[in-house]
Amino acid sequence: MTEIATDLDLAVLLLNSVDLLEDPPDRMAGDLAWWRRALTVNGHAELAEAQRDEDLTRLQALRATIRTVFECRDAAEARSVLNLALLYAEAVVQVSTDGLAVSGGLPGRLLFAVAGHVAEHGVERLGICESDPCTCAYVDRTRGTSRRYCCTLCNDRAAARAYRRRRGESGS
Repeated sequence: MTEIATDLDLAVLLLNSVDLLEDPPDRMAGDLAWWRRALTVNGHAELAEAQRDEDLTRLQALRATIRTVFECRDAAEARSVLNLALLYAEAVVQVSTDGLAVSGGLPGRLLFAVAGHVAEHGVERLGICESDPCTCAYVDRTRGTSRRYCCTLCNDRAAARAYRRRRGESGS
């Protein structure tokens, strides 16, 4: 059984639809085929079916807004970006028997998830991979807030570069 991705995970997935290590780097350059597949694989088949290619520009704008939040080093700046984006998405939070629900479609849901994370944890746990040239996003769920890379591959690549640099500096 596929584990169902949270809305925060979907926000990261949307951000990582641009991956400089892939060819082409923007997996949503012309249509939403990649996004639909990614949603389905991550347990959101009904959401994938609701995606329309005419929503491409809106999703790319949402992606840019969420990236801005992930790049913020100041929680106040992130809150400002999110508040404006939530207003623009016409996101309204409702209390139900199941907890909180948000209107505004997918943009409202993803923005609300990122906003909830920022409200609870600040921006310290939102990151952009430090392994050049990768610019993928991640949520740091480590106990000590020590994550610096989006995946094991980028971590290994950075470690190999550091090792080669150290060997070159030692004269070996």
